[in-house]
Amino acid sequence: MKRTAATLFALILFFAAAPAQAGQSTKDKIRQLIELDGAATVADAVIDKQRPLVRQTFLAGHPGSSNKMADAYVDAFSAELTARRGQFLDLIVEIYAKTFTAAEVDGLLAFYTSPLGSKARAAAPSIIVHAQQAGAAWGMKYGVSVAAAAKAQLKAMGYGIK
Repeated sequence: MKRTAATLFALILFFAAAPAQAGQSTKDKIRQLIELDGAATVADAVIDKQRPLVRQTFLAGHPGSSNKMADAYVDAFSAELTARRGQFLDLIVEIYAKTFTAAEVDGLLAFYTSPLGSKARAAAPSIIVHAQQAGAAWGMKYGVSVAAAAKAQLKAMGYGIK
């Protein structure tokens, strides 16, 4: 009896959510799913956590720079990473797209605590590992241009920087 009630409840949730999802691409649904899962918040926390390392790296590479200049660089660097956060989230969307079918994404959005939700929880560690690898690759690809953009902002602010 409990199983039947749970199944009916899940179906009600599914059909209630279906009109809101109609017309969305699978990737849009995945983006919605990862947003619900807090990926953007995690990305922001990672950026914030990197601030001391970015500051230390800047000061090591630019001896004699003032604390004010280092703080301005960290702010510019963090702002640039935040502005490019969507690029990183796109990598996460691709990982989900390789892990789940469109029907599974619909199911995850409709009832995250169903057996399909259990699969998502089971897949989460692998997704995290791949996301870390993707983030490292993204950093290797864009880190130099992010740093250059931050330095350009410092120059525009009137700081003399090499």
